[in-house]
Amino acid sequence: MRIGLLEDDLSQIELISLWANEAGDHLQSYTTGKSFREAMNKENFDLLVLDWHLPDTTGIEELDWLRDEQASNTPVIFITSRDSEESVVEALDHGADDYMVKPVQKSVTLARIKALQRRNQIREIIENQAPDTDAKPAIEVFDPYEINESERSIAVNGEVKKLTNKEFELASYLFHNAGCLVSRDYLLEHIWGTRADLNTRTVDTHISRIRSKLGINPAVGWQLSSIYQRGYRLFRVSKE
Repeated sequence: MRIGLLEDDLSQIELISLWANEAGDHLQSYTTGKSFREAMNKENFDLLVLDWHLPDTTGIEELDWLRDEQASNTPVIFITSRDSEESVVEALDHGADDYMVKPVQKSVTLARIKALQRRNQIREIIENQAPDTDAKPAIEVFDPYEINESERSIAVNGEVKKLTNKEFELASYLFHNAGCLVSRDYLLEHIWGTRADLNTRTVDTHISRIRSKLGINPAVGWQLSSIYQRGYRLFRVSKE
Protein backbone atom coordinates (compact mmCIF):
# COMPACT_ATOMS: atom_id res chain seq x y z
CA MET A 1 0.00 0.00 0.00
CA ARG A 2 1.20 3.52 -0.84
CA ILE A 3 0.91 5.98 2.03
CA GLY A 4 1.43 9.74 1.85
CA LEU A 5 2.48 11.46 5.09
CA LEU A 6 2.25 15.23 5.68
CA GLU A 7 4.28 15.86 8.84
CA ASP A 8 7.05 18.31 9.79
CA ASP A 9 8.33 16.47 12.88
CA LEU A 10 11.30 14.46 11.62
CA SER A 11 11.20 12.01 14.52
CA GLN A 12 7.53 11.29 13.81
CA ILE A 13 8.30 10.82 10.12
CA GLU A 14 11.06 8.38 10.96
CA LEU A 15 8.83 6.43 13.34
CA ILE A 16 5.83 6.07 11.04
CA SER A 17 8.09 5.32 8.07
CA LEU A 18 9.71 2.50 10.04
CA TRP A 19 6.33 1.02 10.98
CA ALA A 20 5.08 1.27 7.40
CA ASN A 21 8.20 -0.40 6.02
CA GLU A 22 7.93 -3.23 8.52
CA ALA A 23 4.31 -3.75 7.44
CA GLY A 24 5.38 -3.94 3.80
CA ASP A 25 3.94 -0.55 2.84
CA HIS A 26 5.62 2.24 0.89
CA LEU A 27 5.53 5.64 2.61
CA GLN A 28 6.41 9.00 1.11
CA SER A 29 6.65 11.98 3.48
CA TYR A 30 6.23 15.72 2.95
CA THR A 31 7.02 18.47 5.42
CA THR A 32 5.15 21.40 3.86
CA GLY A 33 1.77 21.96 2.25
CA LYS A 34 3.49 23.16 -0.92
CA SER A 35 5.47 19.95 -1.42
CA PHE A 36 2.41 17.89 -0.47
CA ARG A 37 0.21 19.54 -3.10
CA GLU A 38 2.87 19.22 -5.78
CA ALA A 39 3.07 15.50 -5.04
CA MET A 40 -0.69 15.02 -4.99
CA ASN A 41 -0.93 16.50 -8.47
CA LYS A 42 1.21 13.69 -9.86
CA GLU A 43 1.20 10.86 -7.32
CA ASN A 44 -1.47 8.36 -6.27
CA PHE A 45 -1.76 7.12 -2.71
CA ASP A 46 -3.96 4.52 -1.07
CA LEU A 47 -4.06 6.45 2.21
CA LEU A 48 -2.96 9.83 3.56
CA VAL A 49 -1.78 10.70 7.07
CA LEU A 50 -1.97 14.39 8.02
CA ASP A 51 -0.63 16.39 10.92
CA TRP A 52 -2.57 19.50 11.99
CA HIS A 53 0.17 22.10 12.49
CA LEU A 54 2.60 22.64 9.62
CA PRO A 55 5.03 25.44 8.67
CA ASP A 56 2.98 26.88 5.82
CA THR A 57 -0.50 25.46 6.26
CA THR A 58 -2.75 23.30 8.44
CA GLY A 59 -3.93 19.76 7.97
CA ILE A 60 -7.51 21.04 7.76
CA GLU A 61 -6.64 23.37 4.87
CA GLU A 62 -4.98 20.52 3.01
CA LEU A 63 -7.92 18.24 3.66
CA ASP A 64 -10.33 20.86 2.29
CA TRP A 65 -8.13 21.18 -0.79
CA LEU A 66 -8.16 17.42 -1.27
CA ARG A 67 -11.90 16.98 -0.85
CA ASP A 68 -13.12 20.14 -2.60
CA GLU A 69 -10.62 21.10 -5.29
CA GLN A 70 -9.13 17.68 -6.02
CA ALA A 71 -12.38 15.77 -5.44
CA SER A 72 -10.24 13.12 -3.75
CA ASN A 73 -11.83 10.24 -1.85
CA THR A 74 -8.50 8.91 -0.60
CA PRO A 75 -8.86 7.88 3.07
CA VAL A 76 -7.31 10.38 5.48
CA ILE A 77 -6.13 9.82 9.06
CA PHE A 78 -5.17 12.73 11.26
CA ILE A 79 -2.29 12.06 13.66
CA THR A 80 -1.88 15.17 15.77
CA SER A 81 -1.22 16.49 19.25
CA ARG A 82 -4.57 18.30 19.27
CA ASP A 83 -6.79 16.29 21.60
CA SER A 84 -9.88 18.48 22.09
CA GLU A 85 -13.34 17.26 21.12
CA GLU A 86 -13.72 20.35 18.93
CA SER A 87 -10.66 19.39 16.90
CA VAL A 88 -11.92 15.83 16.39
CA VAL A 89 -15.31 17.13 15.24
CA GLU A 90 -13.72 19.68 12.91
CA ALA A 91 -11.50 17.09 11.24
CA LEU A 92 -14.35 14.61 10.75
CA ASP A 93 -16.68 17.33 9.49
CA HIS A 94 -14.12 18.33 6.88
CA GLY A 95 -13.85 14.77 5.57
CA ALA A 96 -11.27 12.95 7.69
CA ASP A 97 -11.84 9.21 8.07
CA ASP A 98 -10.10 8.74 11.40
CA TYR A 99 -8.35 10.75 14.09
CA MET A 100 -5.52 9.76 16.42
CA VAL A 101 -3.80 11.75 19.15
CA LYS A 102 -0.03 11.69 19.61
CA PRO A 103 1.79 9.76 20.91
CA VAL A 104 0.43 6.84 18.89
CA GLN A 105 1.13 3.15 19.30
CA LYS A 106 2.47 0.99 16.51
CA SER A 107 -0.11 -1.81 16.72
CA VAL A 108 -3.09 0.55 16.91
CA THR A 109 -1.81 2.79 14.12
CA LEU A 110 -1.21 -0.11 11.73
CA ALA A 111 -4.59 -1.64 12.59
CA ARG A 112 -6.36 1.63 11.79
CA ILE A 113 -4.50 1.93 8.51
CA LYS A 114 -5.42 -1.62 7.48
CA ALA A 115 -9.07 -1.08 8.47
CA LEU A 116 -9.31 2.00 6.26
CA GLN A 117 -7.60 0.14 3.44
CA ARG A 118 -10.19 -2.64 3.61
CA ARG A 119 -13.10 -0.18 3.59
CA ASN A 120 -11.60 1.72 0.67
CA GLN A 121 -11.13 -1.46 -1.36
CA ILE A 122 -14.79 -2.37 -0.87
CA ARG A 123 -15.86 1.15 -1.90
CA GLU A 124 -13.72 1.02 -5.04
CA ILE A 125 -15.19 -2.33 -6.06
CA ILE A 126 -18.69 -0.88 -5.80
CA GLU A 127 -17.78 2.36 -7.62
CA ASN A 128 -16.01 0.52 -10.43
CA GLN A 129 -18.99 -1.60 -11.30
CA ALA A 130 -20.00 -0.69 -14.84
CA PRO A 131 -22.95 1.73 -14.77
CA ASP A 132 -25.84 1.71 -17.21
CA THR A 133 -24.99 4.80 -19.28
CA ASP A 134 -28.52 4.94 -20.72
CA ALA A 135 -30.20 4.95 -17.35
CA LYS A 136 -31.67 8.18 -16.04
CA PRO A 137 -30.66 9.39 -12.56
CA ALA A 138 -32.72 7.55 -9.98
CA ILE A 139 -34.78 9.95 -7.91
CA GLU A 140 -36.52 8.56 -4.86
CA VAL A 141 -39.44 10.46 -3.40
CA PHE A 142 -40.14 10.79 0.29
CA ASP A 143 -42.76 13.51 -0.06
CA PRO A 144 -41.89 16.41 0.01
CA TYR A 145 -38.26 15.26 -0.31
CA GLU A 146 -36.60 13.99 -3.48
CA ILE A 147 -33.27 12.19 -3.13
CA ASN A 148 -31.04 11.97 -6.19
CA GLU A 149 -28.26 9.50 -5.40
CA SER A 150 -26.51 10.06 -8.74
CA GLU A 151 -26.18 13.79 -8.15
CA ARG A 152 -25.93 13.39 -4.37
CA SER A 153 -28.59 16.00 -3.82
CA ILE A 154 -31.84 16.39 -1.90
CA ALA A 155 -34.64 18.69 -2.99
CA VAL A 156 -37.52 19.94 -0.86
CA ASN A 157 -40.63 20.75 -2.88
CA GLY A 158 -38.39 20.90 -5.95
CA GLU A 159 -35.76 23.17 -4.40
CA VAL A 160 -32.31 21.59 -4.07
CA LYS A 161 -30.76 22.19 -0.67
CA LYS A 162 -27.02 22.70 -0.23
CA LEU A 163 -25.59 19.85 1.83
CA THR A 164 -22.08 18.65 2.60
CA ASN A 165 -21.16 15.10 1.58
CA LYS A 166 -21.64 13.76 5.10
CA GLU A 167 -24.93 15.61 5.54
CA PHE A 168 -26.21 14.07 2.31
CA GLU A 169 -25.06 10.58 3.27
CA LEU A 170 -26.61 10.85 6.72
CA ALA A 171 -29.93 12.23 5.47
CA SER A 172 -30.14 9.66 2.67
CA TYR A 173 -29.43 6.84 5.08
CA LEU A 174 -32.08 8.02 7.54
CA PHE A 175 -34.76 8.36 4.84
CA HIS A 176 -33.96 4.92 3.47
CA ASN A 177 -34.30 3.54 6.98
CA ALA A 178 -37.29 5.61 8.03
CA GLY A 179 -38.99 4.32 11.15
CA CYS A 180 -35.89 2.47 12.34
CA LEU A 181 -33.89 3.38 15.40
CA VAL A 182 -30.29 3.93 14.32
CA SER A 183 -27.56 4.12 16.95
CA ARG A 184 -24.95 6.87 17.10
CA ASP A 185 -22.18 4.24 17.08
CA TYR A 186 -23.55 2.62 13.93
CA LEU A 187 -23.65 5.97 12.13
CA LEU A 188 -20.09 6.80 13.17
CA GLU A 189 -18.88 3.49 11.76
CA HIS A 190 -20.93 3.41 8.57
CA ILE A 191 -21.19 7.08 7.57
CA TRP A 192 -17.89 8.40 8.90
CA GLY A 193 -16.00 5.12 8.74
CA THR A 194 -14.50 5.65 12.16
CA ARG A 195 -14.54 3.76 15.41
CA ALA A 196 -17.65 3.84 17.56
CA ASP A 197 -15.92 4.79 20.80
CA LEU A 198 -14.67 8.12 19.45
CA ASN A 199 -15.66 10.81 21.94
CA THR A 200 -17.31 13.32 19.62
CA ARG A 201 -20.66 15.02 19.09
CA THR A 202 -20.26 15.11 15.32
CA VAL A 203 -23.35 12.92 14.75
CA ASP A 204 -25.49 15.18 16.95
CA THR A 205 -24.15 18.20 15.08
CA HIS A 206 -25.00 16.71 11.68
CA ILE A 207 -28.46 15.62 12.84
CA SER A 208 -29.15 19.20 13.88
CA ARG A 209 -27.88 20.54 10.56
CA ILE A 210 -29.95 18.30 8.32
CA ARG A 211 -33.02 18.89 10.47
CA SER A 212 -32.53 22.63 9.93
CA LYS A 213 -31.40 22.63 6.29
CA LEU A 214 -34.11 20.23 5.13
CA GLY A 215 -36.82 21.69 7.36
CA ILE A 216 -37.66 18.31 8.87
CA ASN A 217 -40.61 18.85 11.21
CA PRO A 218 -44.21 17.66 11.68
CA ALA A 219 -45.51 20.47 9.45
CA VAL A 220 -44.07 18.65 6.41
CA GLY A 221 -45.01 15.19 7.66
CA TRP A 222 -41.67 14.07 9.08
CA GLN A 223 -40.01 14.05 12.48
CA LEU A 224 -36.37 13.40 13.33
CA SER A 225 -35.97 12.50 16.98
CA SER A 226 -32.98 11.86 19.21
CA ILE A 227 -33.59 8.92 21.53
CA TYR A 228 -31.61 9.41 24.75
CA GLN A 229 -28.62 7.04 24.99
CA ARG A 230 -29.93 5.01 22.05
CA GLY A 231 -29.73 6.91 18.77
CA TYR A 232 -31.97 8.61 16.24
CA ARG A 233 -35.19 7.87 14.40
CA LEU A 234 -36.68 9.55 11.33
CA PHE A 235 -40.36 8.79 10.87
CA ARG A 236 -43.53 9.99 9.18
CA VAL A 237 -46.15 11.86 11.16
CA SER A 238 -49.47 13.45 10.33
CA LYS A 239 -48.97 16.96 8.97
CA GLU A 240 -49.88 19.65 11.45
